[in-house]
Amino acid sequence: MPYVGQNVSVVTLKKQSDVVVKKILSTTGIVTLPEDKEALEVGQVLITVDGGETFDVVADDGEPNAILCESITQTGEAEVLLIGVVREKYLDGYNSSHKEFLFANRIILK
Repeated sequence: MPYVGQNVSVVTLKKQSDVVVKKILSTTGIVTLPEDKEALEVGQVLITVDGGETFDVVADDGEPNAILCESITQTGEAEVLLIGVVREKYLDGYNSSHKEFLFANRIILK
């Protein structure tokens, strides 16, 4: 798990407040944990193709439309950001080609 902090004495796990600057619209949906991962962290870039019922980790060439708001260790319900402002440097699975798709879905990167 990635850590956030100025130095070793101030190390903490990444929290929703580190990633999400402003939450305008979020929902609860089933987030699928890939078989090759033990956990997904807050800030994971996601995609849904069924109107928000289920969310999957987006591929490098995918069109993301959501950001995970809570860490998970197994497939199940979790909060997902649909519209809002996030800090780009804390996103997991993000690459520069995702920016236009996130913007089109009203997720602004800072």
